Amino acid sequence: MNQFRPVFSIFALSVLFFLSSTSFAQADASPKLEPSYVVSLQVLIGSNEPGSKGDVPSNLSSITRQLKNNFSFSNYRLANTFLGRISNTGNIEYKSISNILGQETDAESQTFLEWSLGNFRSVQSGFQARSFRFGAKVPVRTGGTRSESGRVDPIINYESVGLTMSMIGLPANMPTLIGTISLPRTTGTIFLIATVRSADL
Repeated sequence: MNQFRPVFSIFALSVLFFLSSTSFAQADASPKLEPSYVVSLQVLIGSNEPGSKGDVPSNLSSITRQLKNNFSFSNYRLANTFLGRISNTGNIEYKSISNILGQETDAESQTFLEWSLGNFRSVQSGFQARSFRFGAKVPVRTGGTRSESGRVDPIINYESVGLTMSMIGLPANMPTLIGTISLPRTTGTIFLIATVRSADL
């Protein structure tokens, strides 16, 4: 019977080696972290209102030149910049209160803003998203009522503005105009500009 002990020992060592190799292989097969990207959505407003001129970031200078060739607005200003970090097949959803019109507001007449980017993907020539939506509920003063003390309280109604798109493509590292929205009760227009770049670690 002793002649079988060396064979059994070799068999046992082989089993242990196989199990150890399998464990290391499973550890190496763990999912790798997907590359991340930063999506920048910049809201530019064009108008002819006096005194509304503002600084436009240098990265939007080429976009601004294009707009001046196609629109008659005398002034352009950056209303806001929104950032979101995303990976392949990811989504961004943003909701907040924002004063995109740059006008004086109070607690009873805020602008409610939301935007989303759905099913984002990196493709060979840049990036693609299955859906994009930008929407805002903008307060509009439609009248006023006078109280017994003589104070005039404004009557505020909300008008919805927005843009919904499907299957949009975006180049890498290049500000791209993706849509326009007319502002209610004004001659101004919102320009939506998106830029996608690789995220730093």
